[in-house]
Order: sequence, then structure tokens, then C-alpha cells
Amino acid sequence: MKTTYIIIAAIVVIVIIIGGAFAYISLSTPSKPAATPAPTATPTTAPTATPTTAPTATPTKAPTTAPTIAPTAAPTAAPTPIPTATPLPAASILGAGGSLVNPLMQTWISTYGLLEPQIQVTYNAVGSGTGITQLQEQLTNFGESDVPLQASDIAGLPSGTTAITIPISASAVIPAYNIQLINGSTCQNGLNFNGAVLANIFLGTVTKWNDPSILALQTATIAAQLPNAAITVIHRSDSSGTMYAFTDFLSKSSATWATEIGTSKKPAWPVGLGYNLNAGVADGIIQIPDSIGPLEIAYALLNAGSIYYGNVENAAGNYITPSVATAQAALTAGATNLPASGSAMSSWSSVSIIDNIFTDTAATNAYPITTMTYALVYENQNYASVTAAQAAATVNFLYWIVNSGQALGPTAGYVSLPANIITLDDQNLDLVNYNGSLVL
Repeated sequence: MKTTYIIIAAIVVIVIIIGGAFAYISLSTPSKPAATPAPTATPTTAPTATPTTAPTATPTKAPTTAPTIAPTAAPTAAPTPIPTATPLPAASILGAGGSLVNPLMQTWISTYGLLEPQIQVTYNAVGSGTGITQLQEQLTNFGESDVPLQASDIAGLPSGTTAITIPISASAVIPAYNIQLINGSTCQNGLNFNGAVLANIFLGTVTKWNDPSILALQTATIAAQLPNAAITVIHRSDSSGTMYAFTDFLSKSSATWATEIGTSKKPAWPVGLGYNLNAGVADGIIQIPDSIGPLEIAYALLNAGSIYYGNVENAAGNYITPSVATAQAALTAGATNLPASGSAMSSWSSVSIIDNIFTDTAATNAYPITTMTYALVYENQNYASVTAAQAAATVNFLYWIVNSGQALGPTAGYVSLPANIITLDDQNLDLVNYNGSLVL
């Protein structure tokens, strides 16, 4: 009871603390309790039982189980998976090969250089044939070709070595021309060709732009304007993957071409003028009126207004304008059943988008002369004067091309790789080693 009064006195003091000393003494003295029995009975029974039971049981159970588990796990898990990137050591690497990919390759190199300024990449566009030769002689860190390694190429590699094939892009090989119409204007994009007519032009059996076989493929308006002018054939003089793709299509389209000339990086051209690299063919077409030549589409885009190009009939019977979209359709339809990661080098020799879609009537929008282009790299990078830093830079550069550099292709006329090829490339790059240690 004394305790109860003390509590009451304390509360009153707080509320009326300004009331003075006399009030404070009266209310806090236990000898002068209130004589009324009613207040005594109520506070003694009800307040004592409620605080003692309820507050003690409830707080003890709830906070003890929940807070102990949740806060401990969350902060520990988040920071752990974040890896610390190891910078690549400084290195200079060299690639050499096809001119088909060169415009895009130079864009890749300059962009990659901004990300990895300590890595210097040089690429020499010397043609697919020379690129393979320099790889065989181990003069480069990677080769490049628009045609996968053939049996003779594999035989020329140093004994006991393995070269891995990495598709890095795809593009259209076009019939590019420079034709003056009868009305004095330049023939624009859109002249129609099929494989048989193209084969006869490059065989030298169709020699005039108003030949009936050419006129039959055109609209009446265009046919009426094609001149009675001699056709000048332009082609590559060097060993070229672009020419391999073009002659592959001609071989599929013409039994005469297949028998007399065949598919080759450096065919024995029956007629025409030879120029070095795609850039040389482009210059020849620009300089010579009424000419035609097989050309990688990026070089026509680079020379827009000076070089034009035609449509080519596909297996579905449609005349398809070469573009990123129609070459992408060809790659999607034709890049199936590719050799698995780690397959024998020879398993790539017969890979051809042109062959795969030549009779594919379901690929209605596929441009029929579409080819992949390939990087070639030794599985074991420990050769000649190659250092561990160069091996790491080579694989990292190719990995960046495959996974990030693809976004730069379409604006320049190149096709981005589909997911199945990217996955395959990554698996193959995972095999590259230096002195027995995996580079990636």
C-alpha cells in the first residue's frame, strides 16, 4: 500500500511540479493516505495481475525467433559473388586474313582499344588464302578466313597442332555493277539475277547487258533501258574467301561452272579483269562502266552512289535484295548442325551457309549468297615467340568480338551471330591454352 501511494505521489509531482513544496510533501507522505476503501480495492487486484502475466509472456516469444535468423543471412550473401576483375597485362597481337571482314574488324579493334588500351591489336587484310598461310607459318596470333579450313589447309599446319574455328560474323556477297542505261542514267539497285545467268556472265557466254536471258528476269521498264553494251567482268586476283563463296553458289547453280571451274578461293577465271582484295574489286567496278563483280556488301555501302547491286533468286523463287536482314535470315536457316565444341578440324571443312540453304524453299526471305567468316586460332598458344600475355589478349579479344562486338556489325552491313553460334564459340575459346594452362 505504501508503494502504491508513492507511485501516485510521483505522478502527481510530475503533473503539478510547479505547485510548490507544500503540495509535494502532502501527496508523497505515506502516513496520510486517503481513508476511502474504494480506491484501495481496485488498484490492488486488477493492475497487479495484468502487468505481471501479459507483458512477460508476449515479448519473450516473438522477438527471440524472428530477428535472429533473417538479418544474419542477408548481408553476408550479397557481397560474396561479386568477382574482382584482373586486368589484362599489356600485349600486342597480330591477325591476318580476309578483306571481307576488314571494315568491321577495324571498328572492332578501335572500340576494343578504348576498353583495353594496354592491348594493341593489328589486323592485316591480305585475303583469306594469305591469312591461312600466315597462320600455318605461325606468323600471327590469329588467322581469318571467309571459308573454313580445307583438307589442304589442315595438312599445311605444323605437325601435332590444332587450329580452332571461330565464326565471328556473316555477310552477303553481291553482284555489284556499274551500268549506264539507255536514257543516260545509272542503273540503281534492284537488277534481277539468278545463279544460271550469273554463271554464264562469269563464264563469258553472256556478253551483253541486253542479252535475252538477262532481260527475261527484269521488269519491262528496266528491260527496255538495259544497253547493248559489252559486259566487263571484274574479279579477285588473289586467293579469296569471298570468291570461294561466290564460286560455291555458281557451282550449285550451273553444271558447266561446276565442271569447268568449280569452287575455289582462287579459281581460273575464264574472262575478266583481276583486282586485289575486295577494295580492289570495288575500285575496278567504279572505274569501268558496264562492269560487274562479286563483292562483299560492306564495300558497296562504303561506296554508295558509285556502286549498285542486284537481287538474286533464292530456292523459294524469290528475288532477294542483299541486306543485313536477308543475310540474317540465311544465317538463321543455314547455321544448324554445326560441329560440336572440340570436334576434329576437318569437321568444319564442309560447313557452308550457301550449301545449306540452296534448296531450302522454306527460307523465303534468305539471301542465297551468304557466308560466315571465321577466326582461326591455335588451341595451344605456346608456339614461336608467343607470350602468355599475348595468348590471353588473343583469346580475350576474340571473346569480346563474339559476345560484345556483334552489336557493331549491322550498321556496317554485317550479320550478328545467333545465340547457338555464340555458345559454340565460347565453348571453343574455353579450350585455348598456353603451355597446358587454359587461357580463359
